[in-house]
Amino acid sequence: MSRHELDEAVAKVRNEKIDDETVKAAAKRVFGSLFDSSFIASAPAGKIRGCADVRALIPAYLDHTLPAARVLLVEDHVLQCIECRHALQEARHGASRVIPINRPQRKGVPMFVWAAAAVLAIGIGLGLTGLLPGQNAVRATVASVQGTLYKVTDLGMTLVQVGEIIKNTDELRTAKGSRAILRLAGGAEVEIAERSDIALSNGWRGTNINLARGQMIVNSQNELKKAVYITNGDMTIPVTGGVVAFDHGTKESRVAVAKGSVEISTGSTIHTVTAGQLYGGELHLANLPVASEFAWSQNAGSYHALLQQFSALQKDIQSIPAPGLRYSSQLPQYLPADTFLYAAIPNLGGTISEAKKLFVSRLAESDVLRRWWQQKDISKNGKFDQMIDQISAFSSYLGDEIVVAIGGDVNGQNAGPVFLASIAQPGLAAYLQSSLPANADVQIVTPGAPAAAGKFLIEIDNNLLIATNSAIQLKRMEVSIQNSATASFTTTPFFARINRVYQNGASYFLAANLEQITAQSVHTAKGNVPAGLENVRYLVLERKTANGGAEMRASVSFDGARHGIASWLGAPSPAGSLDFVSPDAIFAASMVMKNPRVMMQELLAFAGTALDDFQAHAGVSLLDDVAAPLGTDVTMAMDAGLAPILAIEVNDPAKLQQTLSAVITQFNQQAPAKTGHLTQGTDTANNRTFYSISNDKAPGLAAYYTFTDGYLVASSSEANLLQAIQNRQTGNVLATSNNFRSKLPADGYPNFSAMIYSNVNSSIGDLTKQLKNQRTVSGLFTKGGSGLVCVYGETDRVLATARGSFLGFDLGTLVGLQEGKPLSTMIASAPLREKGAARGTSN
Repeated sequence: MSRHELDEAVAKVRNEKIDDETVKAAAKRVFGSLFDSSFIASAPAGKIRGCADVRALIPAYLDHTLPAARVLLVEDHVLQCIECRHALQEARHGASRVIPINRPQRKGVPMFVWAAAAVLAIGIGLGLTGLLPGQNAVRATVASVQGTLYKVTDLGMTLVQVGEIIKNTDELRTAKGSRAILRLAGGAEVEIAERSDIALSNGWRGTNINLARGQMIVNSQNELKKAVYITNGDMTIPVTGGVVAFDHGTKESRVAVAKGSVEISTGSTIHTVTAGQLYGGELHLANLPVASEFAWSQNAGSYHALLQQFSALQKDIQSIPAPGLRYSSQLPQYLPADTFLYAAIPNLGGTISEAKKLFVSRLAESDVLRRWWQQKDISKNGKFDQMIDQISAFSSYLGDEIVVAIGGDVNGQNAGPVFLASIAQPGLAAYLQSSLPANADVQIVTPGAPAAAGKFLIEIDNNLLIATNSAIQLKRMEVSIQNSATASFTTTPFFARINRVYQNGASYFLAANLEQITAQSVHTAKGNVPAGLENVRYLVLERKTANGGAEMRASVSFDGARHGIASWLGAPSPAGSLDFVSPDAIFAASMVMKNPRVMMQELLAFAGTALDDFQAHAGVSLLDDVAAPLGTDVTMAMDAGLAPILAIEVNDPAKLQQTLSAVITQFNQQAPAKTGHLTQGTDTANNRTFYSISNDKAPGLAAYYTFTDGYLVASSSEANLLQAIQNRQTGNVLATSNNFRSKLPADGYPNFSAMIYSNVNSSIGDLTKQLKNQRTVSGLFTKGGSGLVCVYGETDRVLATARGSFLGFDLGTLVGLQEGKPLSTMIASAPLREKGAARGTSN
């Protein structure tokens, strides 16, 4: 069947009206067929990581011996990959062997075929055909052709004219001396150089452009709702709101960015390339001029000019001195003694003002930059200028620091936030009066005068700016300012902890008096509070610019040495269990325990009789049979194929194996028939014994584990275990990978007590879109969620450090300050909030 005939058949199927019962029955058959083919396989199938794995499956695909689930995966990949499509065609027409691919081979490990099957079946059952890849046939239109552009099919090549529609999976090729421009359905433009070969397809995440050879430029200067994905083998480049050139040659591939920034995924590594930079892959061709990658384009002049302007602007802005560290502050002396939350940031008004001056200057000098800027909505109607001018003007009246504090009755209604800043020059009151609209929901209060309820209140008192939405807090501040000579807050232990932050140099930080927040003293009984948490005192979060980048630090301190639950985290020491984790891991968490037996004792004491029934029915002692055989470090991880790995140090493997066997025996004797019976199996491979545990109600699912080098290693298949052991033996592990080491914070510790690593890339990035409205949760899984947090257990505190942010959380999200927007912006915009505006919304 030709591709044209196939398109017609697909269109007829799509337009056919089918009743719900027929759809449900079809979904049930597909679901059952896929599950059956997955579960009756003689051995777990390895996961498909890229072109090399697909090509290895071609002989079985042509012999019709490939399971149905694998057939679907191979066919979907071949539709989107030109090189693998050519390999399949050559193998089908009698080639003696499958064409090899010049990329590193990776050992496959079993994948969760049932996950793909379930998603497909649910999609059919619900009739969500509009969401499935390939259902939207039109991918682009041909905007211009200089020379000759061909469409490649199984029957040969046909000429493509201007205005022609390019459908899903169409393959295009330019002749020598020819160029073409495609306009994608989402609005982006793709310019194709001579002797280039590309194919367009649709995926869950957006439009994919596979460049088999040659050069192209993707221009998506108007920011898109969905990214355009450039792919080639193991390389993936999502493009949104940028101009990116991609050159795929016989020896190497190169990526150049003229505007915006991209994250290039190559296997387990992610490279960030910003405007003015070039990525040269393994040959490191970054010394080439970036402009040369755009020289062939008919828009080369504008790209070159835009590249120069962005590069110059970036250097200018980076040269603006950032606010310096602050080593003391006069503001705490004016706060009440019962202040339990204190946050401080630098005044950014000067930095913002200088950045705007440079930007305006560049706009005046560059027609290219000005045309780009005029396309942005924020540039219209003077909104950008008004916003920046308000922030800069307001900030110019203030000192070098802005503080937000909360004090009062923690458990009552009298606690509320107060913004506090010193006044650097006169005229602030007059500026605010002139800037306020007549119907603004704001009151400027004279010291001692009554404050209206429900208003945002601003008062200038003793050369200080006070802003709050609470009349009670305003009166409390007036009293505290009048009695500042007594220095009530600065005599508290809480301020002594804050003062240490200033002494070490403060930038952005937040401190919370946890002891006061719980409204309990560390010297009294805590009732049901777990042992070890009753003496918690302070939480301090800091953000500084160090070693060329931002670093976050969080510490929780205790009144005396850590004990109970707080002491379960051991002192920093090596974690050998981490060596079983692949460098491809998308998540890993590791912990060094102080003493598993002591931990279990305290857990049993806290649980009371809740675990007694379990021990009685299982016929084991959690203390002697489970905790006693264990060592002190444990790691859990998941790789890009969602295959889990658990590694835990074991000092007595025989004892632990005996315990597991006893638990299974007791379970089978006592469990009701409907829950199924557990079966423990053994297998020998590579002179090593592997154990498995399965349930006869789900024979296709099992847990596998083995003992090696003093560790128990568990996963969902033997192949995963073999791969983990091989990784440890060869040193191909997460802890030595460039991606992991590049995220390590510079904190002076050679080891950690615990760590959390996240490297969520495009392989599961589509799942995060479902969390787009859950701002706090999605921070763990979105782009900002990639990172590494290291935790250290000291005698009387626990410290955590990270580069950038804590897996997507920064100071703003942690305290709910409007997703981390600067406090100066919030203060500047507050006087302009009018009556009837929704409270809590950002301006």
